[in-house]
Amino acid sequence: MVFLSTLVTYLILKNKSMKLNQAGLKALHNREGLELAPYLDTKGVPTIAMGNTYYLDGRPVTLKDRKLTLVEANALSATTAERFDKEVDNLVTSNVNQNQYNALVSFTYNVGVNGFRTSTALRLINRNPNDHNIASALMMWVKDKELIGRRCEEIKQYFS
Repeated sequence: MVFLSTLVTYLILKNKSMKLNQAGLKALHNREGLELAPYLDTKGVPTIAMGNTYYLDGRPVTLKDRKLTLVEANALSATTAERFDKEVDNLVTSNVNQNQYNALVSFTYNVGVNGFRTSTALRLINRNPNDHNIASALMMWVKDKELIGRRCEEIKQYFS
């Protein structure tokens, strides 16, 4: 009986289905930037649009690729953001508010789905989305100094 009750609770929570909203997409865009021509990211990986290292067809970005139009770059970025949006919605089982959700999509867009899936942050969020230890868990994902500002923005967004 306890198992059934837990399962019902889980299914109700999973049916919450949140989406990245316009404010979240704008914040993500501001953090990622938008580059129409291929460039090397801070790790030396060829990148284009809003931090994309792959095109929608699965091809990796190369520095020899043509410059995208603004429409193409926005479409690539929006589709990629939507993919991360769906993954975050599947992984987060607690009831988070819209700002928390938007911050988590931004975080996942940056660290990747596997990084988020295995993170201490996700474990804490699913246990209690208002746990202040979440801020420290997100800061664990600062691999170079360029990310300090981004993590601080995501944490501020998460707890607002």
